[in-house]
Amino acid sequence: MATKLIIDVDTGVDDSEAIMLALSRSNVEILAITCVNGNVAIDNVCKNTLRVLKVCGRLDVPVYKGACRSMVGTKKHAEAHGDDGQGDVMNPEPVDMSLMQPEHAVNAILRITDENPGEITLIALAPLTNVALALRLDPDFGRKLKEVFIMGGNIEGRGNKNLGAEFNFYADPEAAYITLHELKCPTNLLSLEAAEANGIEWEWYDRWVNMDTRKSRFIKAFSRKTAEFNRTLLKHPKYSPYDLLTMATAIDQTVITESVDEWCTVEIGGNHTRGQLVVDWENKMGNKLNVRIIKKVNTDKTKAYFMSMAM
Repeated sequence: MATKLIIDVDTGVDDSEAIMLALSRSNVEILAITCVNGNVAIDNVCKNTLRVLKVCGRLDVPVYKGACRSMVGTKKHAEAHGDDGQGDVMNPEPVDMSLMQPEHAVNAILRITDENPGEITLIALAPLTNVALALRLDPDFGRKLKEVFIMGGNIEGRGNKNLGAEFNFYADPEAAYITLHELKCPTNLLSLEAAEANGIEWEWYDRWVNMDTRKSRFIKAFSRKTAEFNRTLLKHPKYSPYDLLTMATAIDQTVITESVDEWCTVEIGGNHTRGQLVVDWENKMGNKLNVRIIKKVNTDKTKAYFMSMAM
């Protein structure tokens, strides 16, 4: 039986890769892709999502426009993805914006979940605004899902935006707080540190994007700017496929080789720590454990998935 997915995105370079991986798997059924403000403004998120579907020949997958700002009204965007979110590629594939569904993304999430009770795996690869709004509209929403996989947060207090927070949680701390506290289904989290520790070597990345297929050329074009930023400027030792790695753990949980269950919350105050994931490593609070933190993956398996999606 196919795994039924709703994918919530702020497409985005790594979101584009994650969508491509999901589309490549015959055992996955994508019921919706929902868009939210994040890496770039919401209209570019929608456009980039449709572009991925067009290149992959899957414009049958419905795409919904969601929240255009955070729960408290701010708009945070990432820099490394380019102004358009897909690396500012010259002459990008044109898309037909009339293909966007008229229903709001949050309403679509709630409707599809109600139509498939206990069957939906939600993949949250963006600021969690749409998810938090769904929880506010239907307090039982978090019980109706089968499972949730989140790319976000940082377990070592080392931020990639402010001093203490990872971008997705930093962009909407209130939404992240609501989500972790109010989801009542199995919740899995791939942190900033796990994505970086389980990345892929640059030599392997070069082979991946130079396979000379339509999909690999597309990946190379939209990831070039981000790859150069991380490889040359930040001197990261590996390419960190944040959302792509999260998707791999969701579609095949045997990829996960080490994880821990912990109680987690999100700091919503503090000049330097707003948006930071807080983990009760020693269970000092005595709360029910609410998050499985993914720490290590089988990189041989993930690389096989990544290679097959580009063919």
